[in-house]
This record gives sequence, C-alpha cells and structure tokens, in this order.
Amino acid sequence: MRCPRRSDPHRTGRGGRRTVARGAAVGATNGLASSPAEDDGAVTVEAALALGTLVAVTAAAVGAVAAVAAGVRCTDAARELARQAARGDTERGRAVAAQLAPAGAEPELHLDGDLVVVTVRVRPVGLLPVTISGTASAAVEPGVATGAARSGVTAGSAPPGGAS
Repeated sequence: MRCPRRSDPHRTGRGGRRTVARGAAVGATNGLASSPAEDDGAVTVEAALALGTLVAVTAAAVGAVAAVAAGVRCTDAARELARQAARGDTERGRAVAAQLAPAGAEPELHLDGDLVVVTVRVRPVGLLPVTISGTASAAVEPGVATGAARSGVTAGSAPPGGAS
C-alpha cells in the first residue's frame, strides 16, 4: 500500500475521494510551475538594478558638488582679476586668477565705462556640454588711467559699445 504524500497531485483525501493539490492545480492551468530555484535569478537581477541605480545617483551627486565647487572657484578668480585690473595691475591679477581658477578656465576681461567686468568660464566635465562661469566687476580706481586697465583686455574681446 502506498502512503499518499502532500505533494502527490492525485492523493486521496478523507472519505476516499481524490483531491488535487493546490500547487498542481495552478501549474496545470497556466503551464508554469513555480519553484524556489527559478526565483533565485530574479533576486540577482533586482540587486544588480538597485546597485546600478545607486552608482548613477552617487555619480550625479559627486558631479553636482564638483560643479558647485568649480563655480565658486570661477567666481573667486573673476573677483581677484577684476580687483587687480581695476587697480591697474592686470598681469598680476591674471597670475592670481590662474592659480584660483579650475584647470582649463578661460578668463575674459571687458571695460564697460568705468567698470572692469571679468567672466571666468570652465567646462568641469569634458564629456558633458555644461559650462560653469563666474562673473565679477570692479570700479576702476580714480588714480588709474583707463589705458592701464585696458592693457589687460584680451584680444578679440572689445568692451561693450564697440570702442576699444
């Protein structure tokens, strides 16, 4: 005599009637039998997706912090160059601005009447088309001749208004 098991789909229940196990009925209706071994891959895929998302979010956060830091450094460099150019010492201002600015930064110096306007631009991440800039302006000192401040104007960057 055979002892019916729980997993036997055709076991006999009380009263001598044959019953079909619930798992067998589900598997028989849709053709899919669910087993714990088949679910192991789903957990691995979910973990891989979660890890990839975590890496992407972390990279975006680090990039945002780097962009903010580059913006602060550009503003500091522009402020120092504007202040030194307003005093008539443009070359010293360029040297200090080059030390303060991030690598690859491009300063622009313009004269707008009695104001020296400096913009420093940089692309912190070469792969992304994002340009970070900092701008500063300073009034030309009363004892400084306008020609001394103009000596630092870069080639091709005429002051607003067209005259140089």
